Parts: sequence; structure tokens; C-alpha cells
Amino acid sequence: MTLLVIRRAKGGIVALSDRMESVGQSGANEVTKYYLSVSGGFYIALAGDGETARHILSELRHRQPSGADVFREIDRIAAELFIKNRAGHVEGHLIVADGCEFRVYAISVVSGIMAYSQHSGTIPAEGDLGAVALYDGLVRDLPLSDMPCDTAAKCLHTVAGRVAEAVDSVGDRAKYGIDMVVFEESGTMTQLRRRTDKMGTIRVSFEPSDTGPLLGPSGGD
Repeated sequence: MTLLVIRRAKGGIVALSDRMESVGQSGANEVTKYYLSVSGGFYIALAGDGETARHILSELRHRQPSGADVFREIDRIAAELFIKNRAGHVEGHLIVADGCEFRVYAISVVSGIMAYSQHSGTIPAEGDLGAVALYDGLVRDLPLSDMPCDTAAKCLHTVAGRVAEAVDSVGDRAKYGIDMVVFEESGTMTQLRRRTDKMGTIRVSFEPSDTGPLLGPSGGD
């Protein structure tokens, strides 16, 4: 669970995660590290202890909380995990939408206790320290906040690919892929679609999501 990125662009937010989970000496799995509410309203991505993150995301899919209830649900799930098996440590990001307003939170779950704080400015990447340091260096001079969302998304997709080439713990794009969701203030939500042609060339497009609208008059309800 290596690299989570959320960046503000012109008119919205771009969220990205790699798809590789290291499994001790046995290799790696391909996983999805984020959950997007079917009814809209929130998005959460987690990195860190893979088993703990998977359990939290799976429980959220099952319970389908809405609005501020997501915080209470994560707290409840984290406490249950700690009581059951002394859950590991995960970090992550949470996006809550209210109309055309985005609130982005940092999430930390340690020993069954959840802590969160709202971001007001630059949102730090989460994950492997080497991957995050390289990512920070590559985006330092990019004017992402001035780019339209689709342009910023393509730039970040390229940056994530370069991080993966240099840092073994980040999943290679060709093998594992990269998950990306674009939230626009206009109410449009798009997700990355990645295809590899017969020559091995990766084709990337951003297409309307079939998950449901994130934004709406009352946060996607």
C-alpha cells in the first residue's frame, strides 16, 4: 500500500493511488486502495497495513454510510478490528463533498483509534517515504492548481509512472495499473480507464464514472 495522492486542480480535485500491495516474502497482489460511495458524498483511500485497509474498505462497502456518518463508521470498524486482532496502522485521505464544496481530510488509524484532520492547503501524499519524496520532487514545479482537471490528471498519471519505475514498492503501471478519480466542481466525476494495445502501449482516457454522482445539491444525495 504505497502511494496515495490528492491534488487540487483548476475546478476540482484529482485523486490517485497505485494498485500494488506487497505481501511479505511471497510477492505482491493487485488491489484497489480506495472506496467511492455509490450514492456519492465521500471517497476514501488508505495506505499502510494491507489487511487492515482492505477490511475497512470492505466494511464501508457493506455498511454504505453517508455524509458525516462515514467518520463514525470508520471509528467503529477500527475499534472492532483492534478488539479482534490488534489491527495495524493505516494512513489515508478522505474527500467529503457538500454541493460544489470539497473538504479533504487526513486519516490515521493506529491501534484501533481513528484520528483525522482537515486540510486547508497543500495535501501531502501518503505511502512509502521514498515514493512520496520522489513524487514531491517531480511535481514541485508543476502548476497543477492552474491546470484543468483532465490535464492535471494526465500529468499526475505520468508522474506516478515515473515513481513506479524508480521505486520497487510502487506497482508498475503496465502490470498493476493506477487508479484515478477526478472530481469536478461542475458535478462531473470521471475515472481513469487504462488499456494496453497489442504493441504493449498504454492508452489512458478519463470517462464518466458509473458509480454515481459525487456532487449534488446535498452532497450527492
